[in-house]
Amino acid sequence: MEDIYIAIEFSKRNESIEAFTQKYLKGFTETDGYYEYPPFRDEIEFETDDYKLMISYVLQREKSKFRFYFANAANNETPFAMMFLNEDGSLFLGLGVHSQFASKYEQQLENDFKSSLIMFCYNTIPPDNLDEFKSIIKG
Repeated sequence: MEDIYIAIEFSKRNESIEAFTQKYLKGFTETDGYYEYPPFRDEIEFETDDYKLMISYVLQREKSKFRFYFANAANNETPFAMMFLNEDGSLFLGLGVHSQFASKYEQQLENDFKSSLIMFCYNTIPPDNLDEFKSIIKG
């Protein structure tokens, strides 16, 4: 299993979330049944069991960091998906892909989001910001 992430800049964040949801998350369910913002803090500003409501809430805040995870055990190619909203305003969209399908989904993500900012992560998560993401993929 490999995780593939594509980085999206702030200006395309909302439309990219919509496109990713429509194309890649059909049949998926969110893995966290409950969300609170900010995560892992004593004082909670907002809480809900509706991930779409939480995405909307987080997108209204500048420099917000939040992660969403999705699963679909029936999907034989990409059983997992992720959305990482970062404090710098960037967005990382990810797919957990079985290795034999990695190049297929790399190409699909590149075509669908018109970006070559793609990173493969093996048992790790991507960095927290777009600059570091770009630095890592330049190698």
